[in-house]
Amino acid sequence: MLTAIKEIGEIVTVKEKNIDGKVLTIMLDNEQTYLGIEIEDYDSEKVNKYLYKEGASKGNAPSPFCPITEPIKSFKKLDNWLKKCVDMCSNEEESNKYFISKIYKMIRKNESDISEDLRSKINEIPKKTSKFLTIKIDRKFLGEYDIFRKCVDSFAEEKRKKSASVGTCSVCGKFDTEVSGKTDVFKFYTIDKPGFITGGFNESHAWKNFPVCIECKSLLENGKKFIDTKLNFKFYGLNYYLIPRLLIGSKDILKEILEIMSDTNKVISLKKRIKKRITSDENEILEYLSEIKDILTINFLFLRREQSAERILLLIEDVLPSRIKKIFEAKDRVDNIFIEEFNFGRIRIFFSKSDEGKKENDLNKYFLEIVDSVFKGKRLDFSFIVKFYMAVIRKEFIKDRYFSSRVKDALMSTIFFENLGLITFEEVKDMEESIFSSIFGRYGKSLSSSVKRGIFLMGSLTQLLLNKQWSERNSKSFMKKLKGLKMDEKDIKALLSEVQNKLEEYDAFDKGKRAIASEISKYFLEAGEGWKMSVDEINFYFACGMNLASDVASIVYKKENIIDKEE
Repeated sequence: MLTAIKEIGEIVTVKEKNIDGKVLTIMLDNEQTYLGIEIEDYDSEKVNKYLYKEGASKGNAPSPFCPITEPIKSFKKLDNWLKKCVDMCSNEEESNKYFISKIYKMIRKNESDISEDLRSKINEIPKKTSKFLTIKIDRKFLGEYDIFRKCVDSFAEEKRKKSASVGTCSVCGKFDTEVSGKTDVFKFYTIDKPGFITGGFNESHAWKNFPVCIECKSLLENGKKFIDTKLNFKFYGLNYYLIPRLLIGSKDILKEILEIMSDTNKVISLKKRIKKRITSDENEILEYLSEIKDILTINFLFLRREQSAERILLLIEDVLPSRIKKIFEAKDRVDNIFIEEFNFGRIRIFFSKSDEGKKENDLNKYFLEIVDSVFKGKRLDFSFIVKFYMAVIRKEFIKDRYFSSRVKDALMSTIFFENLGLITFEEVKDMEESIFSSIFGRYGKSLSSSVKRGIFLMGSLTQLLLNKQWSERNSKSFMKKLKGLKMDEKDIKALLSEVQNKLEEYDAFDKGKRAIASEISKYFLEAGEGWKMSVDEINFYFACGMNLASDVASIVYKKENIIDKEE
């Protein structure tokens, strides 16, 4: 993954050097007299003259070439850098000490005039234009003076000595190069915690733990900065970084992706092109990536920020675009069955909180395991998943609130997993044709055994009874018989006669319902005794039948009366 971040850093660093911006220069003559501020175009060929290093001026860090955010703060960075130069020159020859000290004093003396001129000049430049602040002495940039280049080298050497040595870079593999252990790419790696430091917890040996050369360090920092701002996406209460890594060929595709994500107009254009998403983030670009050939892979890094630290929740490495394409194809099949859009939000409903009263999403671990399985093609245990389905479905059933929606979410998720080959169902071959074969076939192989079909149809027949009760008495009193959807094999079998009797009481056990009951009896007889199913699985298929009762009714009552007028 670090190699991928470095590659991104290489591309965006080249782009940063070609900045379309303005340089505001504090002009001093050869007597170090303040002459005012001049504006000129940023020129990438003058980077060394500017003494500019991308990412070097973070926060309030001193710098000889400062990106301007707030004029006073930028001036302070420049002022502090000159102060460091004065301190560094204490052992220098007298002429150099005098030269730098005089510049520093002149800048301090004219601080109010410089600040006022700076504000005035900034107003002449369009707001969205990048702006930088530096100094010229006798019309020369600081990098054109040996003493200032010496200062830069001295500061870098001082910083490197704290945690650097000669070794092999763990990123680029260069031998016998100066490496450092101070690489703050992610905040979960730190050398100020004993558990991260080798060599007896001695900071001077930190480079041995994660040695990175100076060049790679800079590229990693630039890559991370781009990922932070442009490739950071939301995922149902979680955040992930999308980190592409080139496998073969030129870097053109990778450059195109990064260029699109860094250009506002291109981002807007891309959003218009993208028609399908598997998350709720409108900035999601996975459909776009699914159309790319397998010349790169995608890494998904799920992080959680905890104060100043970062915690890895999940790292999914080396996902091919072709795998993402399969995920969208599975989504399309589910969408076509239900005429509704499927996304990970339907899965998240069951893997969010174990209790509505909890403040935190305590089921993140399980949700991320499912996400990992989807992107990597790992098997899922349906008997485990159905426990979480039923925990939510039962709550909604008891509250008589979003029961139908939650059952649909669970069924859509199940078919999605099945289409991806993450779960499989035992299929009984040579099953007889049924008047309900079209329904059984529509929802995949999950209904490919006698016992599941019987339970499913039992759920539908029960729902038709509840509908009848509601239309007759504005009540669903029979719901009490369903034990809060915690019925076992014995309960389900006993339910058939109870539903039939109750329908006869209402004089509603008509030809259509008799056909359903007949099919249920046949499937229960075929299934025999001792169903090898958990209570959760039994009630899941029962709930699916309840939810699809109108589909079942439409078959037995045909076109003349799709759901039976009395329902």
